[in-house]
Amino acid sequence: MNSTPVLAFCGSLRADSLNLALLRLAERIAPELQFVGGDLIPDLPLFNPDLDLTPDGPPAAVRHFRGLARAARAVVIASPEYVFAPSGVTKNALDWLDGCGALDGKPTLLLSASPGQTGGVQGLVALFPTLQALGSVLLDPVSISRASARLDSAGNVFDPTVYQRVELAMDDLRGAIDFAYGHPVSTAAGA
Repeated sequence: MNSTPVLAFCGSLRADSLNLALLRLAERIAPELQFVGGDLIPDLPLFNPDLDLTPDGPPAAVRHFRGLARAARAVVIASPEYVFAPSGVTKNALDWLDGCGALDGKPTLLLSASPGQTGGVQGLVALFPTLQALGSVLLDPVSISRASARLDSAGNVFDPTVYQRVELAMDDLRGAIDFAYGHPVSTAAGA
């Protein structure tokens, strides 16, 4: 079975991140999608456009990340909210994609899990202008409030509504990929 590449990363570097758990849950729900690029996030330097102007070009991690983004059919970002804004890690990764056209027309799903009452929605909303400027086609985001009581850092779900919300979001992502590229993404069930 061919898998569809999806640029997918977490905007938290914490090993026990609830956002990383949410991203892993999305990946388990849609095994026909190949999540790529997330392992490069810790290696991306702070954004500095001068690095593109060096004789060797930008660092290898940046080149690889951009290449994976260009080849991807969609984007999934799980980003925490820090001080009512997206994480610097998330914004840094997106800044490295500026000007390369890697996200043009690509369906983009935002996820956030927060121990608070708002589910990190303010951080997600703050990403909208950046993603629109990069050409992303935004899907309905998923924000999970009181996340530490609803899932754990290993991605175990204690609340079935969390699973259902992510499952619906992944169905929407598949449909958006189908619409954007004109061919259906086969699901794990073979549909």
